[in-house]
Amino acid sequence: MMRWTKRKNTGEPAPGTASRFVRRLLSASTGAALLCLSGCAATELENKSFPLAVLAGEQEGQCRVCYLSQDLSQVANENADGQNVTSASALGSTYYEAQKTFEKNNRCQLDLSHTKALIFQQSFFESDNFHLFLETVRQENMYARNTLVFLSDATMKELSEMNGELEMPLGSYLEQMMENEQDIRGQAVVTLGTLLNEQANSSQTILIPKLVEENGLPVIHAYQVMQDFVQKGEVDVEQAMVCYLLENQLQQMDLRLAEGIQVRLRDLRCKRDYTLRADTDLAGAGQKAVRPEITGRLTVTATARRITGKESEEEITQMLQDKIEDVCRSVWREQQADLSDSFRYLARYAPDIYRVYKERPEAFRELLDYQVQVEIHLV
Repeated sequence: MMRWTKRKNTGEPAPGTASRFVRRLLSASTGAALLCLSGCAATELENKSFPLAVLAGEQEGQCRVCYLSQDLSQVANENADGQNVTSASALGSTYYEAQKTFEKNNRCQLDLSHTKALIFQQSFFESDNFHLFLETVRQENMYARNTLVFLSDATMKELSEMNGELEMPLGSYLEQMMENEQDIRGQAVVTLGTLLNEQANSSQTILIPKLVEENGLPVIHAYQVMQDFVQKGEVDVEQAMVCYLLENQLQQMDLRLAEGIQVRLRDLRCKRDYTLRADTDLAGAGQKAVRPEITGRLTVTATARRITGKESEEEITQMLQDKIEDVCRSVWREQQADLSDSFRYLARYAPDIYRVYKERPEAFRELLDYQVQVEIHLV
């Protein structure tokens, strides 16, 4: 699981002190530049709020938004202690109303262009307010499209307390946590832009990371699946990694195949093709008594290194093949979610089948059966 460490106050310089000093120096330069370019005095800058993370939830049918902000007037202060963060919230019937209430109550103007992370509570994510939020930010262009997106069941109080206890603001922490992730390619990270694109196009399966607090740190413990921009429920981290594997979004993968058997996979590649059963006529598929069947063949190649266990190359190959098939079939059976995201690739690999089902992705998925072939080279 992805995590960092909390700050410890000791008399000795901690590892990474130099890099934190460089970040402070760059932040100070940024703050000074803002002052110079705007021609504003520090007192005017204090009338602005610069949230690095924004929390959105529901309270008694209304929208509550909490802004975890950084006081930029203190960033340029060489005597600042690094804990120049604030937390404040507001309530409204919609996100837009809550934001305007916040600005009025706090006599400030929100600048959301530098926000690092949006964290939606599950209740907000499942409500109409979530869709209204997306429409609002699309129209008002409030946030940068590369703003990271997370879900959480943690309360705003818990997340606000975490914001003050980490070695850096929560938004910056989450940004660096994702940047330092070694396994998943950057294209798989869900941002606000991803959500806006999917709301408009419904072109791919996306996995939104869900945070929990563990020993005072934010940790990703599950992912919310969205397919055709419809919520399909949660998958665990291992199931999400199988999805990323089939999407060619993994650089490497540590996989527990069975009790005491763990391998590290690299040079990962998934190829695919789709075929319709030979006795089915595409043009008359809706009229024939024979139910059409579509086979999706997924061919996974990788190099593997044993972490634990002494299994042979053939045994590891078979276990990985069984694992992929089991994950894909169980998630489809329980949540009607296709972790192989086959419909997304259908036009490229099987245009004849795509022409029949292009307006009926769910019908295609119901007819789809998986055949997985794995080719492992043990090193």
